[in-house]
Amino acid sequence: MSDKSNVNKALLIAVIVLAAALVGVLVYFLFPFHIHTQTQSKSQTSNPASASAQAPTPTLSFERGVENWLGIECVYNNYGANTTLSLVNDIYTIAYGYLYDYSQTNNVTYLLMYPVAQYQYIASKYPACAINESDQNLVSVVIGALNNITGIANNLNIPGNLLGTPLFIVFDRSNNVTYVLAGASPFVFNAINYAKNGTTTTITYQGQELGYGFKANSTQVKTISEIISNSLRFGNPSANITVIEYLDPECPYCALFQVMYGRELEQLVNSGSIFYAINYFPTHVLGYGCSSPTIAPMLGPYCG
Repeated sequence: MSDKSNVNKALLIAVIVLAAALVGVLVYFLFPFHIHTQTQSKSQTSNPASASAQAPTPTLSFERGVENWLGIECVYNNYGANTTLSLVNDIYTIAYGYLYDYSQTNNVTYLLMYPVAQYQYIASKYPACAINESDQNLVSVVIGALNNITGIANNLNIPGNLLGTPLFIVFDRSNNVTYVLAGASPFVFNAINYAKNGTTTTITYQGQELGYGFKANSTQVKTISEIISNSLRFGNPSANITVIEYLDPECPYCALFQVMYGRELEQLVNSGSIFYAINYFPTHVLGYGCSSPTIAPMLGPYCG
Protein backbone atom coordinates (compact mmCIF):
# COMPACT_ATOMS: atom_id res chain seq x y z
CA MET A 1 0.00 0.00 0.00
CA SER A 2 1.37 3.45 -0.90
CA ASP A 3 2.15 6.14 1.69
CA LYS A 4 -0.69 8.23 0.32
CA SER A 5 -3.15 5.37 0.73
CA ASN A 6 -1.98 4.87 4.28
CA VAL A 7 -2.57 8.55 5.04
CA ASN A 8 -6.00 8.45 3.42
CA LYS A 9 -6.94 5.41 5.47
CA ALA A 10 -5.61 7.00 8.64
CA LEU A 11 -7.59 10.17 7.99
CA LEU A 12 -10.77 8.23 7.33
CA ILE A 13 -10.36 6.23 10.54
CA ALA A 14 -9.56 9.38 12.50
CA VAL A 15 -12.59 11.37 11.37
CA ILE A 16 -14.96 8.44 11.86
CA VAL A 17 -13.68 7.81 15.36
CA LEU A 18 -13.94 11.50 16.22
CA ALA A 19 -17.47 11.70 14.90
CA ALA A 20 -18.60 8.59 16.73
CA ALA A 21 -17.04 9.87 19.94
CA LEU A 22 -18.82 13.24 19.92
CA VAL A 23 -20.63 12.51 23.17
CA GLY A 24 -17.99 10.37 24.83
CA VAL A 25 -15.17 12.89 24.57
CA LEU A 26 -17.14 15.37 26.63
CA VAL A 27 -16.21 13.45 29.76
CA TYR A 28 -12.85 15.15 29.31
CA PHE A 29 -14.53 18.45 30.10
CA LEU A 30 -15.94 17.60 33.51
CA PHE A 31 -12.92 18.80 35.46
CA PRO A 32 -12.19 21.99 33.46
CA PHE A 33 -15.85 22.98 33.55
CA HIS A 34 -15.75 23.16 37.34
CA ILE A 35 -12.75 25.50 37.10
CA HIS A 36 -14.08 27.85 34.46
CA THR A 37 -17.75 28.21 35.28
CA GLN A 38 -17.26 31.95 35.78
CA THR A 39 -16.94 32.32 32.00
CA GLN A 40 -20.47 31.12 31.40
CA SER A 41 -23.60 33.16 30.81
CA LYS A 42 -26.06 30.31 30.88
CA SER A 43 -29.17 32.44 31.06
CA GLN A 44 -28.24 33.87 27.66
CA THR A 45 -26.75 30.88 25.86
CA SER A 46 -27.69 27.57 27.46
CA ASN A 47 -31.45 27.27 27.58
CA PRO A 48 -32.59 24.57 25.16
CA ALA A 49 -36.15 25.83 25.22
CA SER A 50 -35.20 29.36 24.16
CA ALA A 51 -32.39 28.65 21.70
CA SER A 52 -34.66 27.73 18.81
CA ALA A 53 -38.32 27.19 18.03
CA GLN A 54 -37.24 24.22 15.92
CA ALA A 55 -36.89 20.86 17.64
CA PRO A 56 -33.20 19.97 17.86
CA THR A 57 -32.28 17.12 15.55
CA PRO A 58 -28.95 15.81 14.24
CA THR A 59 -29.91 17.07 10.78
CA LEU A 60 -30.49 20.61 12.01
CA SER A 61 -27.31 20.53 14.10
CA PHE A 62 -25.29 19.38 11.08
CA GLU A 63 -26.79 22.10 8.88
CA ARG A 64 -26.20 24.85 11.40
CA GLY A 65 -22.76 23.49 12.27
CA VAL A 66 -21.47 23.75 8.70
CA GLU A 67 -23.25 27.06 8.15
CA ASN A 68 -21.46 28.41 11.21
CA TRP A 69 -18.15 27.93 9.43
CA LEU A 70 -19.54 29.53 6.28
CA GLY A 71 -20.79 32.38 8.46
CA ILE A 72 -17.30 32.88 9.88
CA GLU A 73 -15.94 33.09 6.33
CA CYS A 74 -18.65 35.57 5.43
CA VAL A 75 -17.88 37.80 8.42
CA TYR A 76 -14.17 37.68 7.54
CA ASN A 77 -14.86 38.75 3.96
CA ASN A 78 -17.35 41.48 4.88
CA TYR A 79 -16.30 42.79 8.29
CA GLY A 80 -12.58 42.07 8.52
CA ALA A 81 -10.11 40.08 10.55
CA ASN A 82 -10.55 41.70 13.97
CA THR A 83 -14.31 41.23 13.92
CA THR A 84 -13.83 37.61 12.89
CA LEU A 85 -11.47 36.86 15.79
CA SER A 86 -14.04 38.29 18.17
CA LEU A 87 -16.77 36.18 16.55
CA VAL A 88 -14.78 32.96 16.90
CA ASN A 89 -14.29 33.69 20.59
CA ASP A 90 -18.01 34.43 21.02
CA ILE A 91 -19.29 31.27 19.37
CA TYR A 92 -16.88 29.06 21.31
CA THR A 93 -18.04 30.70 24.53
CA ILE A 94 -21.59 29.80 23.52
CA ALA A 95 -20.56 26.20 22.85
CA TYR A 96 -18.71 26.02 26.15
CA GLY A 97 -21.83 27.06 28.04
CA TYR A 98 -23.91 24.29 26.49
CA LEU A 99 -21.15 21.73 27.03
CA TYR A 100 -20.98 22.70 30.67
CA ASP A 101 -24.73 22.20 31.05
CA TYR A 102 -24.46 18.82 29.33
CA SER A 103 -21.74 17.80 31.79
CA GLN A 104 -24.05 18.69 34.67
CA THR A 105 -27.25 17.08 33.35
CA ASN A 106 -26.33 14.44 30.73
CA ASN A 107 -29.14 15.99 28.69
CA VAL A 108 -28.14 15.33 25.09
CA THR A 109 -30.40 18.19 23.98
CA TYR A 110 -27.61 20.55 24.98
CA LEU A 111 -25.27 18.85 22.48
CA LEU A 112 -27.80 19.24 19.71
CA MET A 113 -28.60 22.85 20.54
CA TYR A 114 -25.28 24.64 20.65
CA PRO A 115 -24.73 24.68 16.85
CA VAL A 116 -28.21 26.22 16.56
CA ALA A 117 -27.46 28.82 19.24
CA GLN A 118 -24.17 29.73 17.57
CA TYR A 119 -25.95 30.14 14.24
CA GLN A 120 -28.62 32.34 15.78
CA TYR A 121 -25.92 34.53 17.30
CA ILE A 122 -24.20 35.00 13.93
CA ALA A 123 -27.49 35.60 12.11
CA SER A 124 -28.60 38.14 14.70
CA LYS A 125 -25.36 40.09 14.84
CA TYR A 126 -24.44 39.80 11.17
CA PRO A 127 -27.70 39.32 9.20
CA ALA A 128 -25.90 39.37 5.87
CA CYS A 129 -24.01 36.25 6.99
CA ALA A 130 -27.05 34.14 7.89
CA ILE A 131 -26.11 31.31 5.54
CA ASN A 132 -28.84 28.99 4.25
CA GLU A 133 -27.44 26.32 1.96
CA SER A 134 -28.90 23.06 0.68
CA ASP A 135 -27.90 19.85 2.44
CA GLN A 136 -26.04 18.71 -0.66
CA ASN A 137 -23.97 21.89 -0.75
CA LEU A 138 -23.19 21.59 2.96
CA VAL A 139 -22.08 17.99 2.53
CA SER A 140 -19.87 19.10 -0.38
CA VAL A 141 -18.24 21.70 1.89
CA VAL A 142 -17.49 19.03 4.50
CA ILE A 143 -16.13 16.47 2.04
CA GLY A 144 -14.06 19.13 0.28
CA ALA A 145 -12.50 20.21 3.57
CA LEU A 146 -11.72 16.60 4.52
CA ASN A 147 -10.16 15.93 1.13
CA ASN A 148 -8.04 19.05 1.58
CA ILE A 149 -6.82 17.74 4.95
CA THR A 150 -5.95 14.42 3.33
CA GLY A 151 -3.68 16.14 0.83
CA ILE A 152 -2.02 18.29 3.47
CA ALA A 153 -1.48 15.31 5.77
CA ASN A 154 0.16 13.47 2.90
CA ASN A 155 2.42 16.38 1.90
CA LEU A 156 3.52 17.13 5.47
CA ASN A 157 3.61 13.48 6.60
CA ILE A 158 1.20 14.13 9.49
CA PRO A 159 0.41 10.82 11.23
CA GLY A 160 -3.18 9.71 11.73
CA ASN A 161 -2.99 9.95 15.53
CA LEU A 162 -2.58 13.73 15.26
CA LEU A 163 -5.41 14.30 12.77
CA GLY A 164 -7.91 15.84 15.17
CA THR A 165 -9.10 19.29 16.15
CA PRO A 166 -7.77 21.67 17.06
CA LEU A 167 -4.82 20.88 14.80
CA PHE A 168 -1.94 23.37 14.83
CA ILE A 169 0.91 23.87 12.38
CA VAL A 170 3.57 26.26 13.70
CA PHE A 171 6.00 27.47 11.03
CA ASP A 172 9.05 29.72 11.32
CA ARG A 173 9.86 31.04 7.86
CA SER A 174 13.34 32.20 8.95
CA ASN A 175 14.57 28.64 9.49
CA ASN A 176 11.73 26.43 8.12
CA VAL A 177 11.33 24.72 11.51
CA THR A 178 7.78 23.40 11.67
CA TYR A 179 5.68 21.87 14.44
CA VAL A 180 2.51 19.83 14.14
CA LEU A 181 0.36 19.54 17.29
CA ALA A 182 -3.15 18.38 18.08
CA GLY A 183 -5.41 19.00 21.04
CA ALA A 184 -6.48 21.68 23.50
CA SER A 185 -3.19 22.19 25.28
CA PRO A 186 -0.82 25.12 25.93
CA PHE A 187 2.01 23.32 24.13
CA VAL A 188 1.40 25.39 21.01
CA PHE A 189 3.23 28.17 22.87
CA ASN A 190 6.14 25.80 23.54
CA ALA A 191 6.20 25.00 19.84
CA ILE A 192 6.38 28.71 18.99
CA ASN A 193 9.43 29.10 21.22
CA TYR A 194 11.07 25.93 19.93
CA ALA A 195 10.61 27.05 16.34
CA LYS A 196 12.09 30.48 17.09
CA ASN A 197 15.14 28.77 18.59
CA GLY A 198 15.50 26.40 15.65
CA THR A 199 14.87 23.39 17.90
CA THR A 200 13.08 20.26 16.72
CA THR A 201 11.79 17.84 19.31
CA THR A 202 8.83 15.65 20.20
CA ILE A 203 6.23 17.14 22.53
CA THR A 204 4.72 14.64 24.94
CA TYR A 205 2.48 14.75 27.98
CA GLN A 206 2.20 11.83 30.39
CA GLY A 207 3.74 9.56 27.79
CA GLN A 208 1.38 10.60 24.97
CA GLU A 209 2.73 12.30 21.87
CA LEU A 210 0.96 15.60 21.27
CA GLY A 211 3.18 16.91 18.51
CA TYR A 212 6.60 17.04 16.95
CA GLY A 213 8.98 19.36 15.14
CA PHE A 214 10.86 19.00 11.87
CA LYS A 215 12.68 21.14 9.35
CA ALA A 216 10.42 21.50 6.33
CA ASN A 217 11.91 20.76 2.93
CA SER A 218 11.24 22.97 -0.08
CA THR A 219 8.14 21.02 -1.12
CA GLN A 220 6.71 21.21 2.40
CA VAL A 221 7.47 24.94 2.63
CA LYS A 222 5.50 25.40 -0.58
CA THR A 223 2.58 23.42 0.88
CA ILE A 224 2.60 25.52 4.05
CA SER A 225 2.71 28.73 2.00
CA GLU A 226 -0.30 27.56 0.00
CA ILE A 227 -2.18 26.72 3.20
CA ILE A 228 -1.53 30.21 4.55
CA SER A 229 -2.59 31.92 1.34
CA ASN A 230 -5.91 30.00 1.35
CA SER A 231 -6.64 30.65 5.05
CA LEU A 232 -8.48 33.31 6.99
CA ARG A 233 -5.49 35.41 8.08
CA PHE A 234 -4.89 37.61 11.10
CA GLY A 235 -2.07 39.77 12.41
CA ASN A 236 1.33 40.62 11.03
CA PRO A 237 2.11 38.92 7.70
CA SER A 238 5.78 39.89 8.12
CA ALA A 239 6.16 37.92 11.37
CA ASN A 240 8.56 35.00 11.16
CA ILE A 241 6.18 32.71 13.04
CA THR A 242 2.88 31.64 11.53
CA VAL A 243 0.40 29.61 13.59
CA ILE A 244 -2.09 27.73 11.43
CA GLU A 245 -5.11 26.29 13.23
CA TYR A 246 -7.53 23.77 11.75
CA LEU A 247 -10.80 23.94 13.66
CA ASP A 248 -14.45 23.04 13.70
CA PRO A 249 -16.93 25.49 15.28
CA GLU A 250 -18.61 22.43 16.84
CA CYS A 251 -15.40 20.94 18.27
CA PRO A 252 -15.50 20.71 22.11
CA TYR A 253 -11.70 20.68 22.31
CA CYS A 254 -11.54 23.83 20.18
CA ALA A 255 -13.96 25.52 22.56
CA LEU A 256 -11.81 24.44 25.50
CA PHE A 257 -8.66 25.78 23.85
CA GLN A 258 -10.30 29.09 23.04
CA VAL A 259 -11.65 29.59 26.56
CA MET A 260 -8.40 28.61 28.26
CA TYR A 261 -5.71 29.85 25.87
CA GLY A 262 -7.37 31.86 23.10
CA ARG A 263 -6.77 35.22 24.72
CA GLU A 264 -3.05 34.48 25.09
CA LEU A 265 -2.84 33.52 21.41
CA GLU A 266 -4.74 36.66 20.39
CA GLN A 267 -2.31 38.81 22.38
CA LEU A 268 0.53 37.39 20.27
CA VAL A 269 -1.46 38.14 17.13
CA ASN A 270 -2.31 41.69 18.21
CA SER A 271 1.28 42.42 19.24
CA GLY A 272 2.53 41.44 15.78
CA SER A 273 4.60 38.57 17.16
CA ILE A 274 2.84 35.94 15.07
CA PHE A 275 0.78 35.62 11.94
CA TYR A 276 -2.35 33.52 12.54
CA ALA A 277 -4.33 31.54 9.99
CA ILE A 278 -7.43 29.39 10.43
CA ASN A 279 -8.99 26.70 8.26
CA TYR A 280 -11.91 24.29 8.42
CA PHE A 281 -11.50 20.71 9.61
CA PRO A 282 -15.06 19.37 10.11
CA THR A 283 -14.39 16.59 12.60
CA HIS A 284 -17.15 16.90 15.16
CA VAL A 285 -19.89 18.09 12.84
CA LEU A 286 -19.67 14.59 11.36
CA GLY A 287 -21.21 13.29 14.57
CA TYR A 288 -24.39 15.13 13.68
CA GLY A 289 -24.29 14.29 9.99
CA CYS A 290 -23.69 10.61 10.54
CA SER A 291 -26.61 10.50 13.01
CA SER A 292 -28.97 12.03 10.44
CA PRO A 293 -30.92 9.64 8.20
CA THR A 294 -30.84 12.19 5.38
CA ILE A 295 -27.25 13.42 5.70
CA ALA A 296 -25.45 10.15 6.48
CA PRO A 297 -25.99 8.60 3.01
CA MET A 298 -24.50 11.72 1.42
CA LEU A 299 -21.40 11.46 3.61
CA GLY A 300 -20.90 7.87 2.56
CA PRO A 301 -17.69 6.25 3.86
CA TYR A 302 -17.08 9.05 6.37
CA CYS A 303 -19.91 7.52 8.40
CA GLY A 304 -18.36 4.05 8.41
